[in-house]
Amino acid sequence: MPLPLPTPARYCPRCGAAVAAPAAGARCATEGCGYAWYPDPKVAVGVVAERDGRILLVRRNHEPALGRWAFPSGYVDAGEVLEDAARRETREEAGVEVRIDRLLGAWSSAGDPVVFVAYAGTVPAGPAGDPVAGDEAIEVAYFDAGALPPLAFDHDTEVIAAWRAARGASMTDTRPITLLQQRGIEADVLVPLVRRLEAEVGVERAHATARETIEGIARQQGRDVAAALGRTDLGGFAQVKDSWGGAGGDLAIETLRADPEHLDFNVVGCRFAEMYRHMGAADLGFLLSCSRDFALSEGYSDGLHLDRTQTIMQGAAYCDFRYRLAQTAPMREDARGGETPPPTD
Repeated sequence: MPLPLPTPARYCPRCGAAVAAPAAGARCATEGCGYAWYPDPKVAVGVVAERDGRILLVRRNHEPALGRWAFPSGYVDAGEVLEDAARRETREEAGVEVRIDRLLGAWSSAGDPVVFVAYAGTVPAGPAGDPVAGDEAIEVAYFDAGALPPLAFDHDTEVIAAWRAARGASMTDTRPITLLQQRGIEADVLVPLVRRLEAEVGVERAHATARETIEGIARQQGRDVAAALGRTDLGGFAQVKDSWGGAGGDLAIETLRADPEHLDFNVVGCRFAEMYRHMGAADLGFLLSCSRDFALSEGYSDGLHLDRTQTIMQGAAYCDFRYRLAQTAPMREDARGGETPPPTD
């Protein structure tokens, strides 16, 4: 429920003369005064405060939204730094100290004077993070991120979505480098290692050993992403997919279908394939990169199934990713299509 806009002044705040037509921006007509009154917005801050994957909420004991659950939040005092206000409100309402980690965004609505600024924060483990309801809260509690109660304000759903996206990004890309750069660093080590194994134990055993190891890592990454997002639906997985290309457009993706049960897209440009080709390892690109995709989706959700029949890495014009979400996914087809060497032009 938005707050009403401030009532325009009926008397000049400077000289006290009556304002003939009260309105925002009305100017005092008194000779020598000329003061203009403008309604200023109110700035409020809130914190999505997390401890061990659970979110701290307070049940409000005042209007608006009396009795409903919300993040610790409140108005910023004049001259107060936003982050300091966020920490203060959390301390006053929930009795804990919160570390401010990142800005999530700012929200405003037409006709509402309040601008809401949200942060993500972390509450310390142990007794120091045990909440105690302050004067402005009926009760305080931690909730599982995937099972939150109905929240007080319209923007709260968007704030939670921003928190999940930011938390998922921090889990999947913790280094200030693109995914392409990360794969390049890995390839500098893995390509010589695989070549050595090929010479010592044969191509088939070498590739099988590398594939098993890489898929195990990717499967665990999928589990970690699901835990970070607090969800295993296709909407959450689409957030992960959107981060694959990196800032430089390392993957060119054409989305064909996106709904709660399907995510279909084609990769029509792949700088990863170019990288392996330039390294003289075009035959290993599928093994070291593409073979992760099936395992990543399996780790993210038992019900997420990927169909893919071709890849640029293997010489096709595009990669066809077709994800579907079912309660129980069928056994995936073997992803070992990378044994056919792509052209090395």
